[in-house]
Amino acid sequence: MSVGGLPDVYTLRARIMPVLIVSIPVALMAFALVPQALGTWSGFGIGGAVWLGVSAILAQAGRDAGRRRQIDLFKLWDGSPTTKRLRHRETQNATQLQRRHAQLAAITGLTLPTSEEEAHDPAKADEIYETCGSVMREKTRDRKLFDVVFDENCSYGFRRNLWGLKPFGVAVGTAVLVVAAGYVGVGFVRTGIFTASDPLIAVAIVCVIALLGWSFVTPCWVRLPADAYAEALLAACERVMAGKPAQSKRSRTTSQTRGRT
Repeated sequence: MSVGGLPDVYTLRARIMPVLIVSIPVALMAFALVPQALGTWSGFGIGGAVWLGVSAILAQAGRDAGRRRQIDLFKLWDGSPTTKRLRHRETQNATQLQRRHAQLAAITGLTLPTSEEEAHDPAKADEIYETCGSVMREKTRDRKLFDVVFDENCSYGFRRNLWGLKPFGVAVGTAVLVVAAGYVGVGFVRTGIFTASDPLIAVAIVCVIALLGWSFVTPCWVRLPADAYAEALLAACERVMAGKPAQSKRSRTTSQTRGRT
């Protein structure tokens, strides 16, 4: 979704931002090599247009990379965070789990498994839990009403997609570092002068910092917002259920009015 042709908040935060982070070394290299061309209004405008166009395309690539690697994450975690929170065998609060199951049964119309049924057929139980998660995602699309769910989803989407782009980001950072170091080395060999203010040296330093930063982009780093999103999504059951009686009451009032007329 977009407004006036501009990307929406989720697309900006979860899809485009990871791509921009990956492309920072390339952008800095371009500014370092052709500062005069990019410093003009025409050069800036053309470069900006190309940048936005490429970012829009790569945003889809970032999303796809994140979605593909999400499968690996869920295998590593033994299920999605939402599913894990609905399992009897993993709960740390049986009372809250019973309440969530009752709410989800009312919201989805599904019969959630008992602890015995889950133990007998855990795969079938997980299918039901995953369906409950899908229904809750659809029920919480209103960003204003479920702002916490939306914020946590953006955080999770950003980290997941950035982790999905990690191999590409490491490759880009390494390539730009090698090229920048090569330019500096060749310049030193030709002139015998080493200038600490050379913008390519700054580019190389940024690449080193970026490569160190990528080491922190791990499944554990992604897990934190994933858990927070799952908690917010299931907590939204309270608000969804709070709206059900009022809706039912309105329906009854409408039916009674129609009956009298």
